[in-house]
Amino acid sequence: MATSSLKKSFVISSKKEADAFAKLFTQEPQPLREIEFSIVSKEEMAKIIHATLGKTK
Repeated sequence: MATSSLKKSFVISSKKEADAFAKLFTQEPQPLREIEFSIVSKEEMAKIIHATLGKTK
């Protein structure tokens, strides 16, 4: 049975690259911005899907 690996490797070859890589872990993460949303009923979603599927290019 075949298996796959998602392992990735990379090489840091200079102090400049090492400093940039380390900086990724020392910065404060930006807060997520709030987004507006609304709940769509099953009937409304069905209308959207049918309207989209009904269009031909």
